[in-house]
Amino acid sequence: MTRTGTRRQLPAIAFAVVLLVTSLLPAPESVGGQVPALLGIPLDKWVHAFGYGVLTGLLAWGRTARKVTAVAALAGVAVTFGAGIELLQGLVPSRGTSRLDFVANVIGAVLAGLAWLWYGR
Repeated sequence: MTRTGTRRQLPAIAFAVVLLVTSLLPAPESVGGQVPALLGIPLDKWVHAFGYGVLTGLLAWGRTARKVTAVAALAGVAVTFGAGIELLQGLVPSRGTSRLDFVANVIGAVLAGLAWLWYGR
């Protein structure tokens, strides 16, 4: 990879580090108990989808990916990264693994990949 190519990956790497750190911080004590919803979906699921959508977009931008297979692979990288974080959250006392968080990660990555491909046409 060229020096320019490596530099283009830095935003994705930095964002992945932010996702990792914020996901593994102890969860703050819940004050109200119930998570607010947007369109009937808990707000945290929107945050998950957005985060992994951004990661997928940054990965695709960094690789200048335009082929379906390349973008699908990069979305797969984002989803696998998210799955690993979900498993690690099981080790944090105030956190836990969540299938719904994982599903939100997948949805965000897939939608971002599709948007990236659509935008590139």
